Amino acid sequence: MVAGAALWALTAIGAENLLRNGSFEGGLLYWHGINPAQQRLVKEGRAGEYALRMEKGYAMSAPFVARRGESYTVSFFVKGDKEGEVHVQMPPSAREDGQKAKRLWAREATKIAKVGPEWKRVSFTWPADVPPSGFWPNPHYMVLIGTHGSIPLTVDGVTVTAGEAGTPEYLARRPIEVVADCPDLPGYEGAKANLFERGASPRVAAHVSNPNAQTKEVIIRWQLMDYEGVRPIGQPVEKKLSLPAGKTISETVPLKLAETGCVIARVSAHDSTGAELDRSDFPLTSLPYPKAATRPDWRERFGGSFAGGVGCVDKFQKIGFGWIRWRPHMNGEDHLPNAPKEGEAWSWRWFDKELDEQESRGCSTHCVLYPPPKWIMEKGHPLPKDMRWKANDPRWADLSVETTWDKFVKGAVTHYRGRSLVYEIENEPEFDHWDNLKDEYAQFTIRTARLIKQTDPKARVMVDNVYGIPSSVNTAFFKAGGLAHIDVMSWHDYHEGWLAEASAIRRMRLNMDEAGGRHVEIWFNEGWAFSNTLVDEPPACTRLTSAQSANAIMASVAELTANGQDKTILFHTAYENHGMSFWDYSGPGTMLWDWYNYPLPLVAAWNVMAHHIGVSDTVGFVRPPGANFCVFQDQRNGRGVMVAYADRDSREDVKVDLPDFGAPLTAEDPMGNSAPASKSVVLSKTGRLVYLYSGAKTSGKTFLDKLLPLDRKHASFVTTGSGGAISWSLPPAWEGKEKGSSEGSVAMADGKPVWKLEQIWPPDPKKAENYRPLTWTGTEWNVKEGGFGGQPSAALNGRTLRLATRAPHGTPPQWRVASVAFVAPQAGSYQLSGTAECRIWDGKNKTTLRLYHRSPGGIKEAGSLVIPHGGKAALDSLSVTLAAGEELVLAPQIDGMFAGGDCKLNDLRVTLGGAAAATGGAVFKLPASWEGVKKGSTEGNPIAANGRPVWRIDRVYPDKHIMAENYVTVPWDGTQWHPEEHQQGGQPAVRVENGNALLSVSGPWKNFEYQKIAGLVFIAPQSGLYRVRATASSKPWSGGAKTFRLVALKKDTQRAAEIKTFDLPRDGAPVALDFTAELTAGHELVLLPLMPDWNNATTTRIEGLAIALER
Repeated sequence: MVAGAALWALTAIGAENLLRNGSFEGGLLYWHGINPAQQRLVKEGRAGEYALRMEKGYAMSAPFVARRGESYTVSFFVKGDKEGEVHVQMPPSAREDGQKAKRLWAREATKIAKVGPEWKRVSFTWPADVPPSGFWPNPHYMVLIGTHGSIPLTVDGVTVTAGEAGTPEYLARRPIEVVADCPDLPGYEGAKANLFERGASPRVAAHVSNPNAQTKEVIIRWQLMDYEGVRPIGQPVEKKLSLPAGKTISETVPLKLAETGCVIARVSAHDSTGAELDRSDFPLTSLPYPKAATRPDWRERFGGSFAGGVGCVDKFQKIGFGWIRWRPHMNGEDHLPNAPKEGEAWSWRWFDKELDEQESRGCSTHCVLYPPPKWIMEKGHPLPKDMRWKANDPRWADLSVETTWDKFVKGAVTHYRGRSLVYEIENEPEFDHWDNLKDEYAQFTIRTARLIKQTDPKARVMVDNVYGIPSSVNTAFFKAGGLAHIDVMSWHDYHEGWLAEASAIRRMRLNMDEAGGRHVEIWFNEGWAFSNTLVDEPPACTRLTSAQSANAIMASVAELTANGQDKTILFHTAYENHGMSFWDYSGPGTMLWDWYNYPLPLVAAWNVMAHHIGVSDTVGFVRPPGANFCVFQDQRNGRGVMVAYADRDSREDVKVDLPDFGAPLTAEDPMGNSAPASKSVVLSKTGRLVYLYSGAKTSGKTFLDKLLPLDRKHASFVTTGSGGAISWSLPPAWEGKEKGSSEGSVAMADGKPVWKLEQIWPPDPKKAENYRPLTWTGTEWNVKEGGFGGQPSAALNGRTLRLATRAPHGTPPQWRVASVAFVAPQAGSYQLSGTAECRIWDGKNKTTLRLYHRSPGGIKEAGSLVIPHGGKAALDSLSVTLAAGEELVLAPQIDGMFAGGDCKLNDLRVTLGGAAAATGGAVFKLPASWEGVKKGSTEGNPIAANGRPVWRIDRVYPDKHIMAENYVTVPWDGTQWHPEEHQQGGQPAVRVENGNALLSVSGPWKNFEYQKIAGLVFIAPQSGLYRVRATASSKPWSGGAKTFRLVALKKDTQRAAEIKTFDLPRDGAPVALDFTAELTAGHELVLLPLMPDWNNATTTRIEGLAIALER
């Protein structure tokens, strides 16, 4: 009864446990760093039946979601075998950020309590005040509990609550708590890799606990889901349970893996009405194409590095990876660790054992030669002591002169002759102190490449590069003619999701071709970034879920490969044993197995991609509107294959009607599940790719020839809307005809110029003669004269036009400005829409986006927007009246001096207002971003257009939403619109991001027996009939309601009447909003999510909201 009473009391004061599985009931999911030899479950719980026994070491919780700047208190029961201490930390869920802030593995981070043989409740408070970073953008934290070598401990009832007050008892996160497990996991070691055989039926356990004081009747459901957690696989299995108070029951059922790849085993508990009480997701993976190569194939495109031994090589073999980097380490220090005594032979350390292990499993490797043996170097200088030659010293070219480095290189190459490896001269030379010796670096690298080729003419030589090719040191290498002596240029970068797009790799290819390197391949051989676990816990790092990361990485690899990247080789993908390196924490790093050692969706995705294009020839790249088709000739399977996916910024699924390829197609998903393809392929907005191929082994060339007419460069960019309003978007593709030519810089429609890309040089925008067409470089639009540092330039990527410009620079200092112009096909008033987003590369300057009206009578400024660094602004406030043939021009200017940056015009569209005016014409949209001015203030709410309020955010309290007096303007809390009073757990709250509204609401709770609701209010600027269009979806995080109501209300000064109700499904599927409302000027239209269901909470997302005055 104690636990039940405490739960009731804590709930009554609004406390909420933010932690998963704080009472360790039946399983250890949601706890990391578990070593079974040191930490285990014991059935001697203080809160529930189970507790965590820690002989030594530490356990770390799954991340929990905090609010930046607030304090959080960790409370738990603990006892020791004898008197001792427990050590506790609350670090960010990213190691680097945690250590920088001294919140992890640091004395300052640790709080300590004395413990003894009896249970003791302890509490510790920390602020969630670590600044965000690109790798760790969200305030997600973890709890670390350890013995610190003191005594064995038993821990139970861990609670994390907002505020500085601890909890005297365990506080359950849900009325019934569920933890999933799989007792049949094969194990992580070697090729087992926690991978099941195809079609296996592993048992999935549901550990279901009842923290209440009364027996509960529940239904437990087991359901397989796809890796995105959206699509059910097969039929669910259900069992009814009677859960005694304070008890945990474990039930296990076998689930047949009816689909290959990574799937989610979702275990959920439901009450008698079917409402979900809690759930737990557990990933299960089988490989569709397990590999067993026994000899290397140089053609293999994919691989990675790892920290470990042959067990990791076994994993690579099974996935189908053909390349390894950093195992073994084979540089000068590794081969020759000890200086020889005078007159003695060198004592070499060879790595044939490791190479034999790898080659017998089908893996080639990298031999990274630099750094040289330590005994020929001096700290801080990159050249060996006997090679301190100036760049113009003739000894660089004279291979008859033998230095110690030369002797090492020749000895290593001679020994490894015939091995399946590439000689990488130096890893990341940008960080090896060559900054003031770039020409010497070039000569050193060329000499080394020549020595390798002289020793073994069949050897392959690689030069490495950080970020885009070439870096500054490799620019010197290029200028010195170095590409003539090598076979491969590699590059490194780290990104969440997409690494780069087609334009980036094409630009690298062009740079190499122009420097005499047409024969040189491009490899990516280190990088990518963290992918979160598929277990249903908050993301530890980055903004992407596990599924989103997998989709983005695989689509990016397909696109880069189709456009010139010959191989993709990742950084550390596996550990033999997890440790504490940067790459092994929170995810860990670039790993393909998570911190539980469960395979990420990437494991199966790489297996499928390696099967289809791992040994292939590139055929082409075609981009139908909204879609991308990478075409290959698959040499492994003797057929053409298309890899298709939607644009990375797609808001909707994309349907592509396929041409007749002469034979039926098979469509296969990223997890290796195939089915006959229909005549149209639907590409998911999530970026989930599709492989298309034919049983008739249709060639890649045939696929390409049939696809080319679908390319977006043939698509129109002129549309006619309802009421006859004509709009011109940017062309779907905007590339030149020939390098060095301006042909193509003018986009035509119906034989007339519509869009122009121009340089303003000299940078006086009031003079017509200063507008010059940009020229095509082969990858982007640039200038022939008047440029500085690569600016100005322009490039279209999907729906975004990037204008790169520079503040006054050079001698004399002058602006470097690129502009885009629209040519009016007919007279009328033209309205702009879209957003402008500005970023400065080397400062924080503001950018002024200027709108000019260009006519035969002159050029005058017609409007402007001031956009801060990193800011975004809507273009809807810009309009101009033009005669036929006159132009509007958008030109960004960076304030101040010297700084460079880009202005991204997203979804730029020009609409002819005259045609729209016949049916009303005015369209009202939410701003791209809507933030307050001061915490605790309503300043900025409402927002106005033409001096009149148009949009407002209101909360409704009391929650009788038909009464007008209950609507109150919501203040800004520093991060979102959120009231200080009559709220619970952060609700209601509203954010507007990228023009979309997110409304977080909750229902009645004990002692908070009212709805916490807030809505969007549109204030009619004039009387008329308004048409409302948008899509809405709901993402619940508490309770089991099946649908969530969104109501549209017509509000005057007295009351708000419902005119439309939308039921938003629990699964987050979007619902279209399309209705009309007759409004009098000053009256209001309200979109309000309702939450009458007890103990339910959700976020309603409204996207693409547009309210048009129709008459």
